[in-house]
Amino acid sequence: MARAKSAANWDNYCRKQLEELQAADPAVQAPALGLGEADGGRVGLRFFGRDYLWADGTLKAADGGEAGLRQLGLMAHYLMSRGRGELKGDYLPLGRLTGITVTGQSPSDNLTKPLLTHFGDHYQLFSQAAEKAGGRSQGRAPSGAEAWLFTPLPRLPIQVLFFEADDEFEAEIKVLFDASAPVFVAYEALELAEMVLVEELLRAAGQAGGCGRCAPGQCPGA
Repeated sequence: MARAKSAANWDNYCRKQLEELQAADPAVQAPALGLGEADGGRVGLRFFGRDYLWADGTLKAADGGEAGLRQLGLMAHYLMSRGRGELKGDYLPLGRLTGITVTGQSPSDNLTKPLLTHFGDHYQLFSQAAEKAGGRSQGRAPSGAEAWLFTPLPRLPIQVLFFEADDEFEAEIKVLFDASAPVFVAYEALELAEMVLVEELLRAAGQAGGCGRCAPGQCPGA
């Protein structure tokens, strides 16, 4: 399995995706990726609760505000996908989407640590942030976790399972992708998607009036 990229390498990866996107054709790509027909060469995207626009070879936030490089890089990679097909409806962790047997620590563990740090003891705060980030509650899963579904891109749904702490176990958060995900994006992009999900949830926690580390209603910065 590939070694983790540094922050600078991730930035370079995202810039490369945006550069390559300039040569892509919205009229060809958009319909097959669940984005509908391009309107005059323009394609709108709803990504983690925020609107973006792909037009004239560039991708930007529709409100004209600043957009994160990783967010833009992930969308650009998706928009260039040649993947075709339907979702499978089975959700798997990052490590099981490679076809390689993973032992010991999962590749997702380090990526999701910030979520546990911020939300581990505060499911209510997590649920508020999840809603602001465009998530939809699926209720309690058979595993006992609270399940949330995010669809930042039509062919790239992400499921988050939140296991609240009890007398025996600490809180746990798992991030899962539809089993079809590798058909539409590269493995690197799935790592990037998990990183972006974490960023969006932490940002949404701030919008919900808390830093994520304090009990609801008791954050000094709220």
